[in-house]
Amino acid sequence: MTAYNQYTESRLSELLAQDDRDAFDAIYDRYWQVMYDHAYKRLRNKQQCREIIQDVFIDLWVRRGQVDINNIKAYLLTAVRFQVYKLVTKEKAGSPFFELYETMAVSFSGAETSLIEKEFMRYVKVWIDVLPEKRRKMFLMHVEYNLSTKEIASQLSVSQKTVQNQLATAMQSLRMYVANYFKYLLIEIFLFLFFE
Repeated sequence: MTAYNQYTESRLSELLAQDDRDAFDAIYDRYWQVMYDHAYKRLRNKQQCREIIQDVFIDLWVRRGQVDINNIKAYLLTAVRFQVYKLVTKEKAGSPFFELYETMAVSFSGAETSLIEKEFMRYVKVWIDVLPEKRRKMFLMHVEYNLSTKEIASQLSVSQKTVQNQLATAMQSLRMYVANYFKYLLIEIFLFLFFE
């Protein structure tokens, strides 16, 4: 097993595709903690994080000969993100922000995921920065800290209806903003594929 710990990602990926259980164990040992930390930042629930990691690794083993994985770490973190956002959107009754992000996260794989995700988050940060101060504060309290509209209203000493209206306006604006992002991204992909 010690030799497996020294193998590159590509070698482990090759061995995994050949049903090598030791390669799978080496991947697990190498990445379970970073995957857990990644999930915990969002969920703050140890049990949910453990279940997500277990599901991702089960899926990795089941699909080991079916999926060509160029970057194991990126693949696993994308899978964790997908499971986290799926859980969050389910618990939040389909929060539009996370539905949009989930769609983006599962549309790409490998090294391009990291680049596209960084660009997307930069794009969203610009949108957040130009929101009116009160709306920005409410939006961040809702999406970063998982606070309900009632909790936000209580902390900011405003009515719950005010918070609901501000968040609804923010979400509508975000949908349009992100739609433009994806429109330009699709145009760039089209130009790259057909005019390279």
